Amino acid sequence: MDEMTTDVDLAVRVEGLSRRYGPVRALDDVEMGMGRGITGLLGPNGAGKTTLLSILATINQPDAGRVSVFGLDPADTAQRVEIRRRLGFLPQELGFHRHFTVAGFLDYVAILKEIVDRRRRAEEVARVLAAVGLQGMAGRRIRALSGGMRQRLGIAQALLGDPDLLLLDEPTAGLDPEQQLRFRELLSNLPGDPTIVLSTHQVDDVSAICSHVVVLLAGKVRFTGTPAELADTAAGHVWTSHQRDPHALLSWRGGDNRWRHLGERPPAGVEVTAATVDEGYLLLSHTVDNPSTTRGWRRVGRRDR
Repeated sequence: MDEMTTDVDLAVRVEGLSRRYGPVRALDDVEMGMGRGITGLLGPNGAGKTTLLSILATINQPDAGRVSVFGLDPADTAQRVEIRRRLGFLPQELGFHRHFTVAGFLDYVAILKEIVDRRRRAEEVARVLAAVGLQGMAGRRIRALSGGMRQRLGIAQALLGDPDLLLLDEPTAGLDPEQQLRFRELLSNLPGDPTIVLSTHQVDDVSAICSHVVVLLAGKVRFTGTPAELADTAAGHVWTSHQRDPHALLSWRGGDNRWRHLGERPPAGVEVTAATVDEGYLLLSHTVDNPSTTRGWRRVGRRDR
């Protein structure tokens, strides 16, 4: 387990957070802490990730529990305003004003972020456009952009003002492989060491750039730790062979024409191999979906970061 960060170093604290939508419990007694650096919030669609980010972004309120952002309470009006001054947020659906130009939209968001000096605002718009590779699109109407370009524009508006807390909900959706790599480079080089929460169901994003990962399944935190520790939860449960094992939970044939298996117990005589982050996550998900299995899920540290 990674070294536990002290409470004073935590940028975000979540305690006993619950939220319902009618009969659906989107969040169920969620507790976690996040410090500086990139935290991956990993889970399938419907796990509660978007609900959690909307609460951290002060858009929605929980039914129960407490949230603290940089020591500020979003339930207090004045403190909520201060949190928003230090926040950058990319929701799943940004709701662009499609008649705006790219630069015009960013200028509008910069005004909302209280960047009132016109020259500074122009510099800030130019900076974030360059950061996401859209500097040649400044005068284009948003309605004329491709889906990937609109996604990059959403990332750009979240970066305005160099926020201390950056919340990104499925930021790589719609990006091609090169753009995904450039996005990882962008996050890795942000100034000021902000707290970044990257919500995704793509394990590659988490294993590539996140120093810390939280797995959210069915509204509950099922794991917190490093990506290496998540992979380690499947240690001893991955093996290879020349034939498909019908008793494995999952099996697939690799480029070497050997079958790779993920399951509860490897049979005798097979080659047990090192597990990946993907396999740790898959085994954890299967165990939560099938609580009668003999292997229990592993939850590492409730407040690691």
